[in-house]
Amino acid sequence: MGRPAPARNMSVQRINAGRQGAAYGAEVKRLAEGRAIERIYARDASLWKSDEAHQKVIRNRLGWLDSDEAMRGETAALEQFAGEVRAAGLRDVVLLGMGGSSLAPEVFSLVFPAPGPPRQRMFVLDSTDPASVLGVERAVKLPQTLFVVASKSGKTIETLSQFRYFHNAVAYAGVTPPGQNFVAITDAGSYLEELAREHRFRRAFLNPADIGGRYSAISFFGLVPAALWGVRLDETLASCAAMREACGARAPGEANPALTLGALLGTVAQQGVNKLFLLATPSLTTLGCWIEQLVAESTGKEGKGVVPVAGEVAGPPELFAEGAVAALMLEGEDRAPLEALLKSLEDRGVPVAEIGLARREELAAEFYKWELATAVAGVTLRINPFDEPNVQESKDNTGRMLDEFAKTRIIPAGVPRLAEGEIGLYADGVARNRIFTREIAAALRTFFADRLAGDYLSILAYLDRNAENARRLEALRLLLRDHLKMPVLLGYGPRLLHSIGQLYKGGPSQGMFLQLTAADAEDAAIPGAAYTFGQLKMAQALGDMQSLVKRDKPAVRLHMKGGAAAGLPQVQSLIEAALKS
Repeated sequence: MGRPAPARNMSVQRINAGRQGAAYGAEVKRLAEGRAIERIYARDASLWKSDEAHQKVIRNRLGWLDSDEAMRGETAALEQFAGEVRAAGLRDVVLLGMGGSSLAPEVFSLVFPAPGPPRQRMFVLDSTDPASVLGVERAVKLPQTLFVVASKSGKTIETLSQFRYFHNAVAYAGVTPPGQNFVAITDAGSYLEELAREHRFRRAFLNPADIGGRYSAISFFGLVPAALWGVRLDETLASCAAMREACGARAPGEANPALTLGALLGTVAQQGVNKLFLLATPSLTTLGCWIEQLVAESTGKEGKGVVPVAGEVAGPPELFAEGAVAALMLEGEDRAPLEALLKSLEDRGVPVAEIGLARREELAAEFYKWELATAVAGVTLRINPFDEPNVQESKDNTGRMLDEFAKTRIIPAGVPRLAEGEIGLYADGVARNRIFTREIAAALRTFFADRLAGDYLSILAYLDRNAENARRLEALRLLLRDHLKMPVLLGYGPRLLHSIGQLYKGGPSQGMFLQLTAADAEDAAIPGAAYTFGQLKMAQALGDMQSLVKRDKPAVRLHMKGGAAAGLPQVQSLIEAALKS
């Protein structure tokens, strides 16, 4: 197929379904004849589920369908507010949030260049790692920093802990009242709205209650941080409006970007090749992380789902045989390596969606299209794409551990199955039953050898998301990918609990899990809590592992007693030894 030139206000998409062409074509036809798009815009909850309980949830989660219209009326006020913040001398912005509340702002801040002068910075803190918390505190001047507290309910333990810490720090730095350095984004009537009133926040933005977190990019959750970052909201929302029109009920099935993309996602999942490899030119790599949480948390349930592999780089063509590829390309960036890989994959029959953005302002159009496409994939898979039934389980596990800690002052981390130097290997369930050695490398060799056709390996790193850790973890990911010849995912905890973690618990019965934890060189107390950030993070990691073991998922944990800086090279050496045979 030829590649049309991009329209000014809308990204361009080309799909080649490859070996899935027949099934994909049939699904596009079925969705079009069933008026799927028309029924979505009519808020017809029966399109996804027939029972009233599911339909009630669905009806209360469709406000994103026209949120760009409501936000157009807010653009002037948002940009005025951003100007007032700068005039008040609040230069840097720190976003405190998790999951959908944090990922869209992060995309805006990394896709669009930093505003200035003076040069502004945005920090997205979606972690309970004490090094991450302390790193942000030490990187900014607290009296000159605006903290954006973003939470739909206002009761997310991570976000509340972050707020308490930084509110205390700002007060200690002499800001009176400290609330003037804080902004809330939340639902009306939430606990966070109460906190904002009690602590005299500079402003509270109340989002429509019928927009869920991962579908909230084109709402106050995404656009308040975007405005603070200097993004031109009028141009951004114009691109979204153009995409909404192109994806509307009047667009024929085969020409509707959201319907065709959603049909592709649903089809590959139904056909058992359920991986979605997200490739991108440099500026759009972070968009893949946002797509990952949207697709994984929306489709990973009832034993079904699409497994997104974000941040993938060119590898052996056979790696991509178990799924589809979405390539995100920004005009002006080097597309040649991606286009060469795509041609090779298409020649092999791999389904490919090639998406081109002419300008950064088309980012909002992509947010909207992927939200609608994911809803369409839910129709194909016959699941509710707007709930997250397994996310609460890990939270409950964490809560029980913190309750136990309050009584015993000990986080129940268990006893390592094997220990070598500063590294301990922990395993329960099916993984423990396969360890018949005293050497960690041999145990890992057995663990990797148990992989099955269609499996993927996920690295769950409950570590500080700093540049050095990221470099070492990516090297580890590529080492495992190339030796095991399987998709290897990489995610940081606890943020993964609010995104792809739903897929791991509720999705297809695939997956192997390598969790990495480490002793903290320095911890930080949480004001008003009986535990520290480091203790909270460890409880979350252990709660996550409990959920995986409960489902008989192959999962092991490597704990680095000497910290991540010293431990990650040792972990790599052990894994290299395991892969030699």
